[in-house]
Amino acid sequence: MGVITLLKRQCKRCVFEYEFEPFANLITFCPSCNKYDYLSCEYGFGPVVPCRIYHGSKVIGLVSYNDVSERVYRLDSDELNIHKVLNNTYLQALEEAIDIVADKL
Repeated sequence: MGVITLLKRQCKRCVFEYEFEPFANLITFCPSCNKYDYLSCEYGFGPVVPCRIYHGSKVIGLVSYNDVSERVYRLDSDELNIHKVLNNTYLQALEEAIDIVADKL
């Protein structure tokens, strides 16, 4: 089994440095100031889900399809007690998830 190289990031708000595991679609929140910090996804190239939501190095949520055939998106986070079908799709679903998680942190 290979070694996973963690990505390093410095929060754009508080400059705290943290690491997280690379993933095709991801959202990060700074573990120091708890603010949304970064979004990376395959927007324009492919599906934007599944999308991991990190609080520093810890995965605290996931945006995925609730219904693949109709492209209904959902946000799930046991950590924050969120289990919600999102109103939006594609990139807007990720932005909606950012707002929901930000309100809980």
